[in-house]
Amino acid sequence: MRVAVIGAGGIGGLYGGLLARAGHDVSFLARGEHLRAIRAHGLEVRSAEFGTFVVHGVASDDPTDLGQADLVLFAVKTYDLDQAAQAAKHVLAPHASLLTFQNGLDAADQVAAIVGKEHVLIGTTALETTILEPGVIGHLSKFHFVTVSALDGPPTASVETVAEALRNAGATVTVAPDGRRTLWEKAWALIPMATITAVCRAPIGDIRELPESRALIETLLDEISAVARACGYDLPEARQRAHNMMMEVAPPGMKASMARDFERGGRTELEALTGALVRIGDAQAVNVPATRTAYAILKLRQQIEAGAQNPLGIAAAGR
Repeated sequence: MRVAVIGAGGIGGLYGGLLARAGHDVSFLARGEHLRAIRAHGLEVRSAEFGTFVVHGVASDDPTDLGQADLVLFAVKTYDLDQAAQAAKHVLAPHASLLTFQNGLDAADQVAAIVGKEHVLIGTTALETTILEPGVIGHLSKFHFVTVSALDGPPTASVETVAEALRNAGATVTVAPDGRRTLWEKAWALIPMATITAVCRAPIGDIRELPESRALIETLLDEISAVARACGYDLPEARQRAHNMMMEVAPPGMKASMARDFERGGRTELEALTGALVRIGDAQAVNVPATRTAYAILKLRQQIEAGAQNPLGIAAAGR
């Protein structure tokens, strides 16, 4: 199978690397020092689960160099989604599949609006992975899982084909009967966790120890539950799993990646997470006052910090 990885970071690098190791023809869209290292030495994966290995393939910052692909692993952050989806259009063969790996609830639809619904599959994954250094992917957790599902409706032949390719490459894969449900199940913990650790500027341990902020966790869980029900997903077991994760299972020092992005002053997934829940709530006429308040605070913080970094409003040069 010809595979193109759009976004050769932690997720794209790991799963693209596994497919390449399994014998598939894999190419990588990357940039900067990461791209230069992949070109010079190949892509190295250091995995707590799969060991260390190096794979080689075409790597470029120009999608037209990647050729036509039967499968696109779409693994960019949501703030790069539009530009990356335009790049994906160049590499999708007529009957190819594109597997999304974005956080949030509506990224798959945004990609589908650009590349065509007929190509898009919904993917979710859970693991800890990062770029350790240019050209080197670190899979830090001794676990992972992937779900693959259709954009709408029950699993299709394309879903089964993609799942089987990943499974044969060593990935733990489940075919999900309802992709929207899998997105909600992941969002139930992800959005409240990202929202509260970012707005409180604190790890989850400190937040759950203080009665007032512990109560805020419950409120955020209630609000996402109300929006999910309005969208047709009444899943008390998903709320309970999210509650257990935030109140008991998550290490005390844990912060969501969005909170850490705010701390670094970089781009964040605020619009894809907290903002998306507010927008969907509005569309469903569901009031989410706590989530809306946190969103307003974080949006203002993001705007102020962006202005502080660029006080003259000078546009950055394009790449």
